[in-house]
Amino acid sequence: MTERSSLISLGMPPAQAIQIGYSLSPLTLKALGTTKATALALVATMNVMGTVSANTGVALPPSSGNPPVVVFNNGANNLNVYTGTTTDVIDANSAGAAYVLSAGKKCCFFSHSPQWIANKSA
Repeated sequence: MTERSSLISLGMPPAQAIQIGYSLSPLTLKALGTTKATALALVATMNVMGTVSANTGVALPPSSGNPPVVVFNNGANNLNVYTGTTTDVIDANSAGAAYVLSAGKKCCFFSHSPQWIANKSA
């Protein structure tokens, strides 16, 4: 898979590059906030969480039209993963409820609007 910016620089339309390319977060991210409203908003498709304080979290982008988002919890605590909208859900969770990603685990979230489908590592 190729990074989005490389695809665009080769002449691919940005909308197409967003769907098939990936984007990387900085080396490691720090989870923020203890609610959906204060969680760190994820903007990359591949995200490594380096610092995860107790009860902190991240928010996925809206599920509609977005490519899969990978989150690796490299922190010492569970990570709360929220949706970025009030109507999206993760798996069978209710809207606004956190999806808990255990320390040391990774998960790929696939969008199927208005839902994110979680595929978590064992």
